[in-house]
Amino acid sequence: MKLIKTLTWSAAFAAGVFLGSAAQHATAHASPALLSSSQQDPTPDPNVTDRQDRDRKEAEPASITGQLSHVDPQSRTFSVKSAAGAEMLFRYDDRTIITGAEKNVAGLATSSGAEVTVTYRNDTAGNIAAKIEVHGKR
Repeated sequence: MKLIKTLTWSAAFAAGVFLGSAAQHATAHASPALLSSSQQDPTPDPNVTDRQDRDRKEAEPASITGQLSHVDPQSRTFSVKSAAGAEMLFRYDDRTIITGAEKNVAGLATSSGAEVTVTYRNDTAGNIAAKIEVHGKR
């Protein structure tokens, strides 16, 4: 009988240790949103906020107005020279909207020197043009 009690208590102790370590492991790897405020680490992870800020900046569209200086239909790229003199390279795809004097990429290729406004987003492949507005040649 003493042996059965000892084995029962040993098994209960082992189960408690196992379940306690499993719960601690799950808490350590849980999303901060799932943890209660008393379980959250008070020091924020700077890498998470930096990554979130970078993702937000990449998703926000930007725009530039300048002179269309070069269009390469083979590589689906074009460049725009801003008023400050900086030249930016952009890629376009089938989703790029072209408005103004030339309404397609073939017409854009003949508009070198025209003033354009490019709305774009920056992703891992570079600047992707979402919209190109052709205003006419200077």
